[in-house]
Amino acid sequence: MSDSDEMPELEDGPSQPRVHASSSNQRTAVVVAPRKRVIPEAMMCGLDDSDDDEEEEEWEEIEESVSVKTVCLFCPSVSLSVTACFAHMIDVHGFDCISFVSTNNLDQVSFIKLVNYVRKEQPAPEVLYTQEKDVWESEEYMKPTMNDDSLLMFDIEDMVSRPDDLEGGYCRSYRDATTQELQEIINKQREVMQRMLQASQVNSKPDKVWVRTVGDMRPEEDEGYFSSYAHFDIHHEMLSDRVRTESYRAALSQNSDLLKGKRVLDLGCGTGILSLFSAQAGATVAAVDMSDVIYQAMDIVKENKMEDAITLYKGRLEDLNFDHKFDYIVSEWMGYFLLFEGMLDSVLYARDHHLAAGGMLLPNRCTMMLLGVDDMEMYDKLVSFWDNVYGFKMSCMKREVVKEASTDIVKREKIITSAAQIADFDLMEIQPCDTEFTVGFSLTVSHTGQITSFVGYFDTYFDLPSAISFSTGPHAPPTHWKQTLFHLPTPRPVTEGEVVEGSISVRRKRREVRSLDVAITLDGITHRYMVE
Repeated sequence: MSDSDEMPELEDGPSQPRVHASSSNQRTAVVVAPRKRVIPEAMMCGLDDSDDDEEEEEWEEIEESVSVKTVCLFCPSVSLSVTACFAHMIDVHGFDCISFVSTNNLDQVSFIKLVNYVRKEQPAPEVLYTQEKDVWESEEYMKPTMNDDSLLMFDIEDMVSRPDDLEGGYCRSYRDATTQELQEIINKQREVMQRMLQASQVNSKPDKVWVRTVGDMRPEEDEGYFSSYAHFDIHHEMLSDRVRTESYRAALSQNSDLLKGKRVLDLGCGTGILSLFSAQAGATVAAVDMSDVIYQAMDIVKENKMEDAITLYKGRLEDLNFDHKFDYIVSEWMGYFLLFEGMLDSVLYARDHHLAAGGMLLPNRCTMMLLGVDDMEMYDKLVSFWDNVYGFKMSCMKREVVKEASTDIVKREKIITSAAQIADFDLMEIQPCDTEFTVGFSLTVSHTGQITSFVGYFDTYFDLPSAISFSTGPHAPPTHWKQTLFHLPTPRPVTEGEVVEGSISVRRKRREVRSLDVAITLDGITHRYMVE
């Protein structure tokens, strides 16, 4: 849906929905966060100004249930399972819905309009076969004719794309569908409904917006950001990072006396590993994530029989309300060069709105570091490469290449200077504006050579009775964050003992606030970089 689409708004009431990891075999409910949200007309299900406040405060719920009922398009008194309904329309009305959609090349939106058109105008089945599809393509048919119409949630595009279900049209009766096939259809319905709910949330605003001093997140940026965490490879990469994961586990397990009986908020829970560590330490956990990985987290919690200790919430933290505050807020929010991704904003919001007096963020301190390296091999690979490309000069590319900070593991032996601390964030005290800064640095050269790149990294601290910390620098075991390299356009010669002085500026990108603009000034020349 484009940003220009006009959509009615629906106010949420004070009810607090949650995702419960239920052990029931009959039903699993996934409830999304309440918010003042913009609902596409296809999801309004007949809501109008006459809907009372009680109806507006109802939770939005997505269910898996083999008892989902679908009303026939042509005889509203008939309500059957979705599979039986398709078979009924073939047998009684001679209307093969799947074949009709396939023959007319209808996409999901056109199918929604078709359903609403038939329910509103009540054409005879045979009439549909003679009409042009322009008849039901009007935008007025995006508004549902029937409340809670399950046909609007059916993923028709997936069904017509299955060659085993189609052979010159509809080749087998839905009445013969197996239990497994039926469950697949229901799962697809849940996925479609979730996508529609997410679309309804993309352009919404919460009742109270926490104003970020460096600019609020734009909806399309949040959409892309959260959807990236729905892919499982990124979670595999993070969980495989033993430095990261073992540090969090040590901080929680070795301080279990502090966590036992306490309330913990796991912000950006992903697969829920930090929630599991916290619950294992004796805490009661509220786990929050906006991406669809929350559904896998729910299954993981059930699989480990942690339902009584962990409650899962799907939504942006800024849109959630809790009936209590938390003793600890744990989050793995750090991005490349620490600040890339901008998730720290949400952590600070959680601190200011959901942390109990005397509570603590985990981790509670991070520092940012900078040093110089002499790595001509990497420099030649990334920068000098453009001087001769199959016999042609492409040196103009070098100016653009060096603007993009790269992420890589730097070999320890390539370090040529001392490290300088460029930021020290006490997470219990800082504000979002503190993440934009300009600071000078001094680096002492360890041996004669040349600085080909500056390298940025960060260190993380859990200041607890049993203190834990880890570094992402080139001197430490590698992590999935690696290091961030800022390549110089031309290597800078240095001699042993020389002190190299300069300054570094870090700013949010104004149009892509999860990305960073970095400027390094050296010898009176400013080099600008993008971290994105």
